[in-house]
Amino acid sequence: MNGSTTTTTSATLTEESLPSSRLLSSSITSLTSSRNGAPHLSKTYRQASTLFLTRRLSEALAIIEPVITVDPHSEPANGDSETPELALVASASRSTRIKIWNLYLTILNAIIELGPEEGKNAIGSKEWRSLVSKVRDGAVWEDVVRHGYGGVEGDVDADVVINLATLLLAQSPSQTLNQQRLESYLSASSHPNLDISSRLLPSDSSEIIPRRPSTNGHGTDTPRDLHSRIKILELYTLHVLPRNGEWEYARDFIGMSEILDEERREVFLQTLQGLWEEKNRDGEREAQIQRERDEELAKHRIEAERRRAEEAQEEEDNSQKQKEGKLHKRASSEVDYGIESSNPNDSPRTRPTKDSSKSTKSTQSSRAQFPPTPHSPRPAKRSTGSSSIYNRARHIMAALQRLVQSVAQSVSANPMVLLRTVLFLMGLILAFSRRDVRDRIRRITGAGWDKMRGTVGMGVKVSYI
Repeated sequence: MNGSTTTTTSATLTEESLPSSRLLSSSITSLTSSRNGAPHLSKTYRQASTLFLTRRLSEALAIIEPVITVDPHSEPANGDSETPELALVASASRSTRIKIWNLYLTILNAIIELGPEEGKNAIGSKEWRSLVSKVRDGAVWEDVVRHGYGGVEGDVDADVVINLATLLLAQSPSQTLNQQRLESYLSASSHPNLDISSRLLPSDSSEIIPRRPSTNGHGTDTPRDLHSRIKILELYTLHVLPRNGEWEYARDFIGMSEILDEERREVFLQTLQGLWEEKNRDGEREAQIQRERDEELAKHRIEAERRRAEEAQEEEDNSQKQKEGKLHKRASSEVDYGIESSNPNDSPRTRPTKDSSKSTKSTQSSRAQFPPTPHSPRPAKRSTGSSSIYNRARHIMAALQRLVQSVAQSVSANPMVLLRTVLFLMGLILAFSRRDVRDRIRRITGAGWDKMRGTVGMGVKVSYI
């Protein structure tokens, strides 16, 4: 009975020692490679940091990418295709690993901040869009977990998680994926790893140091871990959840958190309340600005309608005035030219002809017996003539006024006309200042007046006869 038990136990130990031996051999290989690759990783970090500080972002990214990515043509370790291939940075020490990942994330953020134009000039348009999509879709988080930590979410260093969350918070339009990743990390890091194969190491392999020490269930073994954990909680509760509208859940999470003491919990709750009030104030301010903008647009619309109504009224008044002016001109022309209701064929020339014929037929005796009597319509003609004289005088004054206005407009439009007029008047004054010119003009004027007096005298004599 004891022999069979011993045989079964030895067989069981032999079967259990097979995966442990494989793990031991892989651990020794990784330890040897990490010792050989540590100087290379440090040198790579220094070169990439120098290029980043000098804003040579494309070169810095090209130098740091080989140590954080896996060659797609390389074969999986130990022939296991399901095991994720680790990048060279996974074999570095904790401090070097954190530095390299944080530098990589910082370079990505700086490249995205360049914008489309500068990003196209720096690394190319296609590459820049690919990096932006990689960050905003959260693929960068998956690459870090898979290539740097073997696909184990809870093994990611807290400082790297902080930078990943900050990168997604700054560049991703939606924080849903950021919330899911942080929740997965908090859940995975709060529970111990129950994978026995990672801890089944032989007793003679005490020199192999595990990659991540065991935690107390909350990831807060040291003050540094506690500070990092609080920072993650701050990002999760005060930035990510409010961006997703999870205000109540953030308040409940802060109240039930075992990491925060009473003082920090009170500070977190006060900060969350301040963010809530600030969001409400911003919403009210935006609503007020929108209302003011709508009121301004309404005022502009009312003003435009009022102006259009005034312009339409003004056009209607102008058209009415033009019509009235045309009617007034027509009536004044009829008065001026003496249009009568009598037969227009009776022209003034025919009437004197008839009168002259009658006068030739009458004798001189009849003239003496019947002296000419005044015609009856003569007073009506006098009243019509006085009104026509008044209208003519008014039109003459209006014509003079229009003449003065046109002269003023022409002078203002062409000042040379005024200058020519002044020169002409000065020429006349200079001409009349000469004595011989004045005597000649006086003689011509006297002769003209003499001829005019003679003509008028002859006309008076003829009229008398």
